[in-house]
Amino acid sequence: MVNKVRMKETFCELVSIYAASKKEREVCDYLKCKLKDLGASIIVEDSAGEKTGGNSGNLIAIFPETQEGLPSIAITGHMDCVEKCKNIKPILKDGVFRSDGTTVLGSDDKAGVTAILEGLYQMKEKKTPHGKLTVIFTIQEEIGLMGSRYFDATLAGDVDYGYTFDGDGEAGTVYNAGPSQYTMEYTITGRAAHAGMEPEKGINAIQIAGIAIANSPTGKIDDETTCNIGTIEGGLATNIVPETCIVHCEARSRNNEKLEKTVEKIDNAFKNATAKYKDAKLTIKKNKEYEAFNIKEDHEAMKLFAKACKNGGYKLDIRQSNGGSDSNLFVTHGFETLLVGVGMTDFHTNKESLKEKDLYEAGDLVWQIINAQTE
Repeated sequence: MVNKVRMKETFCELVSIYAASKKEREVCDYLKCKLKDLGASIIVEDSAGEKTGGNSGNLIAIFPETQEGLPSIAITGHMDCVEKCKNIKPILKDGVFRSDGTTVLGSDDKAGVTAILEGLYQMKEKKTPHGKLTVIFTIQEEIGLMGSRYFDATLAGDVDYGYTFDGDGEAGTVYNAGPSQYTMEYTITGRAAHAGMEPEKGINAIQIAGIAIANSPTGKIDDETTCNIGTIEGGLATNIVPETCIVHCEARSRNNEKLEKTVEKIDNAFKNATAKYKDAKLTIKKNKEYEAFNIKEDHEAMKLFAKACKNGGYKLDIRQSNGGSDSNLFVTHGFETLLVGVGMTDFHTNKESLKEKDLYEAGDLVWQIINAQTE
């Protein structure tokens, strides 16, 4: 069983450290000390922070194999929190962690980080045999998976597969699929004119955008596909026909063919709306932010996870995610990674909470995964 006192202390210490995206230095240094105490043979930062304007890189620690013939696995979490994470005061009442209501709690993803540390302590104290174990704590997950995007995989070496402890759901919850995502920017250029004296000489870019938006798919398209018109900006004053309007959108799907068709429909909506106005122009910028992952139930990563759940007495709950996570990017770095639940709820809000029981069980599950390698 996990050391509950230690886990409570670790979690409260971690959430009390300010670690907004790009400002993870203090928590990174804290984790370096913990990993050294746990006996990692290599503890190193990569250059992701330098590339993204942060004050810390991704933190990688390697625990060499103690038994030959076992898989090389990675266990990961992220160090940063969304804003409103300064001066967090964790309160434990009736078995549930919450903040004082003026901030987030920070269990996303300090709960995952705490669970990983406790699993490593259990491994050390129980002298659990294991294959090569690579622990990765990423930066800037909350602002577009920037840490895992710029992760230096050469520092981790060979990894067969991994587990990212950063999902909702209690111990036993695992997400074996996640979506690809596009972000799109549509810039419509019309023509400015005085709105009172000669509006007929103008071309209203906001009006064109409105027509395009009205004809674009939005919301939940099906169980694995969504899209959203996120922000719109344009115009200088009410007495000027707006010359420019910029619309930012996103689309996601676990099915790449559906994703491409959805983005094409939005593109066409903006093209058709712009084409109705002579001399209006449209510029489209698109970026594929990350690729979908889909790990089959007979994959070795799933088999090991299922075995760990059985040994720990946790019900296996296989789900598919509609959100992006570090798991999406680790796939592109050469190792498929499952997203694992750690119990946090209402994350990114001041109502965020975490059951004490879920925290302890997440820590035990980390150890169960390590221990199940030898069976």
